[in-house]
Amino acid sequence: MFLLKDILPYTEAAFYLVASCAICFSWLLKLLANRIGRSDLYSSWLLSMTLIYTALMYTNPLGIFLFVLYGYLVYRYISRKSGTWRVIAVILYVLPLLLNKFLGIAPTIKTDLRHILQIAGISYMTFKMIQIHVDESEGDVIGPGRFFLFLAFTPTILIGPIDRFRRFSDNVDLGFSVINQENLVSGFNFLIRGLLYKYVIAYSIQTLVINHLDGLGYVTYHLSYMYAYLGYLFFDFAGYSLLAMGLGYMLGIQVPYNFNNPFLALNPKEFWQRWHKTLGDWLNDFFFRPILKWLSQKNCATPIVRQNIALFATFSLMGCWNGFEFHYILSGMIFGLYSVIHNYYSMQCKKQRRDVIFGSLSAKWVKATSVFIMFNIVAFAIYIFSGNII
Repeated sequence: MFLLKDILPYTEAAFYLVASCAICFSWLLKLLANRIGRSDLYSSWLLSMTLIYTALMYTNPLGIFLFVLYGYLVYRYISRKSGTWRVIAVILYVLPLLLNKFLGIAPTIKTDLRHILQIAGISYMTFKMIQIHVDESEGDVIGPGRFFLFLAFTPTILIGPIDRFRRFSDNVDLGFSVINQENLVSGFNFLIRGLLYKYVIAYSIQTLVINHLDGLGYVTYHLSYMYAYLGYLFFDFAGYSLLAMGLGYMLGIQVPYNFNNPFLALNPKEFWQRWHKTLGDWLNDFFFRPILKWLSQKNCATPIVRQNIALFATFSLMGCWNGFEFHYILSGMIFGLYSVIHNYYSMQCKKQRRDVIFGSLSAKWVKATSVFIMFNIVAFAIYIFSGNII
């Protein structure tokens, strides 16, 4: 008997076969729906596809179903209340993820809880729950089917990008009109780029460069590893995002863009508008702004200090989101420090009405120098992230 288990998205040839069948079936359903005048069947098809894939392909489908049910109950009966209940809802949303991260750094704990919380996509689904909590708690009640579809949508469950419920839901409500040639061609182009990034370029960097650095001198080894790992991580992660966009588009869902030439960024703020943009937007909307608002209401310190506290706390959270290991947290704090320094620099430039570092240097050289500096400090922070610091 062929067991369809542990076929995670984008990891095995079997996944692409299943995805191809789903795309073909979507077009057949569109023809049928148009013939019988039922374009609303699109949302039912997406939900059925997601339910079937979850049940058959993951090693712990029960964990995913229970986690989504848990999140929906919190949304339905706690999140939509006011006052302290809203804070309690956020705590309840985050609790399973925190337990998952804690168990990840406590391997000596062998309990059934570890297996239960080994849930594919728990991080991204948690972020989506919080987004619904903030943006959708006062609107019409979201049905359990649409809630599950948004959280567990197969192309984005593991690696994002982090979509927004309203954008996603409006896309689904368009019906089978989104199964069209334009989305199919766009999706195919994204898919090809993703395959090139992940399975050709990232794989080549890993096997031809990183795996052959042993034997180099101490400084040469770590510098080589730092830049090689940066290239590997970008092409691997951006490749995953492009694959998610490709499959999403071919199924009719216009998954948001996640990477846009991040190594051309001039400063930390611009870098996070180009690198994992959907995570940067999420952190800005649901963590940075609430912290800054709270600090402003308390009238703590000066505006620039409040901004920098919120920035540093936001990037520290990002480090913890990757895991509670020291190198993840330190990497997030380093990115936070970059942002704090740039924030002070920008303030001084505005205050003195001149560039306090570059002076009268031409715009061309300022841009080139800024790109060079950003590339190297990002490489250092990502090197810390890699955990290869000893």
